[in-house]
Amino acid sequence: MGIERILASSEYDFTLQSVDYIEECIVKFQHNNLGNFVMGLSGTNGRVRRARLQDMLIGMAGRKNIDWKRMRLFLIDERYCSTNGEDDSNALLVRDALIKRLHKANIAFPEEYLLAPDTSLAPVEACAAEYKDRLVALLDQEHGPHLVTLGLAADGSVCSVFPEWYQEVPERWKAATSKNVNVLCTETSHFEVPRRLCVNLRLIRKAEQIMVFLGEGTDEAWSKVKQAYDAERFGQKPPKRARTLEAEQMMLSADGFMMVQARGARSKPVEPPPASPLDYLLKYSNVSVVQLRIDHENHYSVVVLGAAGDLAKKKTFPAIFQLHLGRFLPANASIIGVDDPTFHADITGTDEFWERRLLPFLEKEKDWASQDMQEFRKRMHFCPVSLSSEETVVALHKYLEELAKGRAKDNRVFYLALPSFLFGRTIAALKTHCWSSTGFCRVIVEKPFGKNGKEAKELSESLTKHLSESETFRIDHYLAKTLVLNLLTLRFANRELGHLFHGHHIANVRITFKEAIGVQGRAGYFDGYGIIRDIMQNHLMQVLTLVAMEAPASLGAEDVRDEKVKVLKQIRPIDPKECVIGQYDGYQDDPDIKKLNAQKGYASRCPTFAVAVMYLDNERWSGVPFIMKAGKAMEVQQTIVRLQFKKAPSGSLFGDQPQNELVIRIQPNEAIYYKILAKLPGLTQRAKDVQQTVLDLDLKKRFELRRTPEAYEKLIHDVIQGESHNFVRRDELEEAWRIFDPLLESLEVKEARTPERYAFGSRGPLKADALIDSMGFRRYTVTGVPGFAEDDFD
Repeated sequence: MGIERILASSEYDFTLQSVDYIEECIVKFQHNNLGNFVMGLSGTNGRVRRARLQDMLIGMAGRKNIDWKRMRLFLIDERYCSTNGEDDSNALLVRDALIKRLHKANIAFPEEYLLAPDTSLAPVEACAAEYKDRLVALLDQEHGPHLVTLGLAADGSVCSVFPEWYQEVPERWKAATSKNVNVLCTETSHFEVPRRLCVNLRLIRKAEQIMVFLGEGTDEAWSKVKQAYDAERFGQKPPKRARTLEAEQMMLSADGFMMVQARGARSKPVEPPPASPLDYLLKYSNVSVVQLRIDHENHYSVVVLGAAGDLAKKKTFPAIFQLHLGRFLPANASIIGVDDPTFHADITGTDEFWERRLLPFLEKEKDWASQDMQEFRKRMHFCPVSLSSEETVVALHKYLEELAKGRAKDNRVFYLALPSFLFGRTIAALKTHCWSSTGFCRVIVEKPFGKNGKEAKELSESLTKHLSESETFRIDHYLAKTLVLNLLTLRFANRELGHLFHGHHIANVRITFKEAIGVQGRAGYFDGYGIIRDIMQNHLMQVLTLVAMEAPASLGAEDVRDEKVKVLKQIRPIDPKECVIGQYDGYQDDPDIKKLNAQKGYASRCPTFAVAVMYLDNERWSGVPFIMKAGKAMEVQQTIVRLQFKKAPSGSLFGDQPQNELVIRIQPNEAIYYKILAKLPGLTQRAKDVQQTVLDLDLKKRFELRRTPEAYEKLIHDVIQGESHNFVRRDELEEAWRIFDPLLESLEVKEARTPERYAFGSRGPLKADALIDSMGFRRYTVTGVPGFAEDDFD
């Protein structure tokens, strides 16, 4: 019997080493014994730790050396009467992560091989008694348990035996450590489901192997466990004293014998229960402790400037919170909000920042527990900084140094959630007074990157005065959307599809962005930019480059971005005659727009809708129109890339048929589908009876994604990792402006064109459809009849 420490270098390694150890225990037993291996599984609290348990179970399902016919599982603890329903139960977690995957792999594992409390029984005491009877029968029959897994929570609890529960009533500790198998009914005020069922500690201590997952990866946490283990196993026990009897009364019997009545035995003082049940469990069994290794070399500071603004609280911090929940933030990362106290007088420290700015927005995120929020709060800091005050910037630098104290490398990521006119001034202050001398520094800048090519160039020059291109990350969140990330894979990993991306086969390419909402809440900003600058020049142009580019020399960031720049250089400036702009009814009624109109003296000509046609002058795409469309206040909310293939001649084998299409739905409900022709089934159908159908790839169903990460999560994670694939390089930015500058000048200055009106919730101006039709695009219904399709029209 002994104790060992397993240190994992990453979350992936944590799962891998845990599953390796479990598999080794099971295979060794099954090789040397004929019986079944009995394993007890403990649930855990909070999304972060439950996701770790889920990964472990998924890993177990993939191990081929385990004989699952000779496996029996039971739950060490379970949640009773969850406020969120069955979805929170440990039993469902095991079924979804382990048993369903075994069944998909055609591995027999009947439901009865998992022993779990029937939480539909009431009251809870009846549920516990029924589970105890089944558990006793299993353990008596199989002589188990052979292995139990459990985690040590922040409050010191183990497998739902909570210190707050047993310290209130000493008799509860006696029940938890009784020699007979028992199922306890416990309660907690710290975690998401207050009422729990759990087996007593003596049963766990009978296991041949105990695997402990420590939530904290520090040496101190390990030392506490090791010291408790040594004290329990090797500590000096008080010597047993000889029992002496004290006479209470003496008398002489009738036959002359002296009779002595002894005093009653003194009652032993009751020892207080321990601070954690783990101390009690570290006896008799072999114990393995799994920890995530702490990086003693690096510290990471993610500094959000403009932290109290809308962008930061609605997008940036929720994304960082989701990275925390998904276990993608380094364990030793600190999050620092920075803002000017001149504009936010109600925020003087971290507590006010957390309560008044962050918490209301973080609480809107899904699938978190109170423990997750508490742990994220411990990472958060706030520093008031004014760019006009050198002292406050220096104070921020010292604060970051203090957070990184004890680490060799002080790495910093600065996220500028600020207006672009402040970029140059902010970076100059950071570079002068707040730059790390021991680690990397990276700067994220948000769009807009200027209003035209001239402003964009000036902005880039202000950045390059202080930053190298490798330190600059221009964020365009469209580049991190799941289907946009999939475009390279779709084209170049599937060679047969890659060949179809060519003017020989494609009649036209459509890239369409639609929002069902107007400009409420940001009308003041939007009116100065319009839909072309806000959406088309950046988001949709990035999508176009990935659709049209040639295969890069490698998947390295610079090779990919080189090919994107080549595409941009080959696009002609847009002809104003091949552009239609529109403005939805009601735009002029917005209070902010009315104020702007009063200042300007005329009604706003800002387009909320635009269609533009582009051409590439290269061999692959020569003559193929790229039709870009973007609009607000539309009939649906979606972003779609549609490649419409050339129509077969009317006299071809199957006659006049609709054109095939490859459709990439970027949002919502990410999917790729190929609209092709198929023969109609049935005895009376002729060979020529064909109809359009769909080959559909639904990513969420196919890959069983727990959750598709938001774009900002992916991008912030990329910056921390130093990955620049999904960020805009300076030459990309300048080439994109080269394409749109002449169009914008013509629309706004030379023509001063008035946008076409369209109804809120419509497809946009009729002239836009006429322009699209003139480019050779044809719309088809689900059955292939020309018209407006019901499934995916754009």
